[in-house]
Amino acid sequence: MFYFLCKTILYHGSGRQTTATTLMLKHKHYLLQNLFMNARCVSSDANPNQQSFPVSYLINKCGFSLGSALSASKRLTFEIPDQPDAVIHMFKRYGFCDADIFRLIKRYPRVLSCNPDKTLLPRLEFFYSKGMSNTDIAHILCGCPLLLGRSLQNHVTPNFNLLSDLLLSDNKVISAARNDPFILFRHGDRYLKPFINLLQDHGVPRTQIASLICNWPRSIGVCLNHFRKCVEVVREKGYDPSSAEFIRAVVVLSQLGKSGWERKAVVYKRWGWSEKDILVAFRKNPWSLMTSESKIMAVMKFFVEKMDCESLYLAKHPNLLMYSLEKRLIPRALVLHFLLRNKLIDKKPNLNTLFVYSEKLFLEKFVNCFDEAPQLLKLYRDQSDLAK
Repeated sequence: MFYFLCKTILYHGSGRQTTATTLMLKHKHYLLQNLFMNARCVSSDANPNQQSFPVSYLINKCGFSLGSALSASKRLTFEIPDQPDAVIHMFKRYGFCDADIFRLIKRYPRVLSCNPDKTLLPRLEFFYSKGMSNTDIAHILCGCPLLLGRSLQNHVTPNFNLLSDLLLSDNKVISAARNDPFILFRHGDRYLKPFINLLQDHGVPRTQIASLICNWPRSIGVCLNHFRKCVEVVREKGYDPSSAEFIRAVVVLSQLGKSGWERKAVVYKRWGWSEKDILVAFRKNPWSLMTSESKIMAVMKFFVEKMDCESLYLAKHPNLLMYSLEKRLIPRALVLHFLLRNKLIDKKPNLNTLFVYSEKLFLEKFVNCFDEAPQLLKLYRDQSDLAK
């Protein structure tokens, strides 16, 4: 294109210009200047060595791609490695491994501009003072690096103390933060207390509220109105608000939503379940509604077609839907079929017992007690190995 424009300008400069070509000549310097400027920009973008120091640092030290480095560098102003190197050194001094450090930087590049002594050190010391290990702190900060931008005095500390008062243990706060690091980021008064008040108004005791926050903190990260509807639906289904089942049911509904419930119900109904059967399974084990549609279909097919079992048996024992088909159900079924085929047992045992037994108890009751134990064990192990 550059060659074509130059040739056009030179040709029309011979004295035979028209009005249009005269305008072209007037702008020839402008065109040439822009062509050279664009060429310099393309060359600069293609060669990261000609970029700013932050871009080069992010690429060479932290493993960023050129595009990511260009985007991340917009808020970084350091021109020498002293500042970012000091940040990395601070994290290493407190036991962070390289993988955690660079994961944190990639999620929050601005950490490289933090003052190690004034910003990072007080936060690290605070977390350590509460009993967090190196692994805990790395997990929480990598999960929510925005915590480094929150005020320690006005936000992080009050949030931690609020949770500690509710859970009656710093260790439980750490568990909650590991499950959802954003629980320390959100404003406790604005986001946490409304959920607590709602549950208390419905008669949920403090111990169950603490269990919810400690074990499933993401459930209170949803919209408050959605959470309120879930609580009301669970109460309508007859759950006792003082029970642990009530909290588990609320957790499942808050994550599943109405549309999720309907999708799972459609799958169960394909196997002859009624709405009442679905509710029975839900009451016995709410997590059975969290199983994927494909997993539900596969497990149902296994029990009905391979184990000669009524589909409604699983409504009464929904815990069976939670087990791995490849790692538990199929290997144990193969052992059972071997025992029946070789008349080593007279009748089929209770299937729920067969599959719920711990590994140790299963081997004791269905493998090691027979003379054919080596063959049974090989059959069982080979199938289990295939699932790994």
